[in-house]
Amino acid sequence: MTRAALRILAVARLVVALVGGLLGVMSAPSGHELRTTVIVITVSAWSVLYARWLWQGPPPGLAWADVAVLSVVGLLQPWTVPPLSVGNGQGWVITLVSVAVVFHQWHTKPVSGLVSASVVTVAFLVGAWWTAPDLWVGAAAIGAWTPVQAILSRVLNTLLIQAARAADVQESRAVAARREAAVAEAVRADERANAAMLHDTAATTLLMVGLGEVGSSRQWVREQAGRDLDALAGENLDVAEGDALPALLEVVHASRVAVDLTAPDALPLPHEIATAVRGALREALNNVIRHSGETSATVVITVDSVVITDRGKGFRPESVPERRRGVANSIVDRLAAAGGRAVITSAPGEGTTVRLEWDRG
Repeated sequence: MTRAALRILAVARLVVALVGGLLGVMSAPSGHELRTTVIVITVSAWSVLYARWLWQGPPPGLAWADVAVLSVVGLLQPWTVPPLSVGNGQGWVITLVSVAVVFHQWHTKPVSGLVSASVVTVAFLVGAWWTAPDLWVGAAAIGAWTPVQAILSRVLNTLLIQAARAADVQESRAVAARREAAVAEAVRADERANAAMLHDTAATTLLMVGLGEVGSSRQWVREQAGRDLDALAGENLDVAEGDALPALLEVVHASRVAVDLTAPDALPLPHEIATAVRGALREALNNVIRHSGETSATVVITVDSVVITDRGKGFRPESVPERRRGVANSIVDRLAAAGGRAVITSAPGEGTTVRLEWDRG
């Protein structure tokens, strides 16, 4: 905000100096035209430098250098401003002085800004008295208003800075809140992913063994336990970028369900959606053997979906208790997190269809 304000002030100061100087040359006191022109050119050249430094960022002492130039200009009013213009406040010098002391408040400290305004005002009043002693009262009234302008400018500058700082604080708090929310969501997502992985692997295998659905000495259990440990250790967790079909076929062949499979020759997928589809496919096949009462299912893999269908006893998806998170976490949420969709269609006595979909890109 300060940088933008200083650049606006730099342009404004330059315009005032050039336009005011031109008017000063046009209204120069009789017999002082050459002196007025020289002074105006000097002030204009300084104003160009001043505006440039203000635009780039004011260096230390810039305001005091400007005070020195303006004080000299104020004292030289007998050469540059007609007496009548001094008395009624229409001279180009008072315009330049008023603008300068207002602008100084934006790149000086409060005490320095007030002192600079006072010094320039005194120089203007002395020059006005030398120019038109009889009209000095009018010049004094106008000159006395200059420090008031400086004070008002300082108040505005202070209020804007305070408002900007308050806005920065609010923005910082908002950023921190968004960051904390993002971290919390990432933690929750990681927890959901870990819970889904545990549910899909070791928990399911142990449950089937515990319920007597498979014998603990069977070769499948040993192989499945090895796959579960690899998954929980983070090995072979993600499907590599490229052809996802081998990973899906591995899940189908490792399942205890007899699968009637239809698949293309290749299935190019981004690794994120491929990993999600593999996990959801594994959970869907586990659900067939655990809940449907069937030992077979149909799996149709296409370029934009995987459909798992069984002819088992079915269920009402809306009636599944919230504590049963297998379908919700391991299938629906997993696909959604990867940008896909999972649609579960089932009814008592009518079997179940799980459709895993993604957008072709």
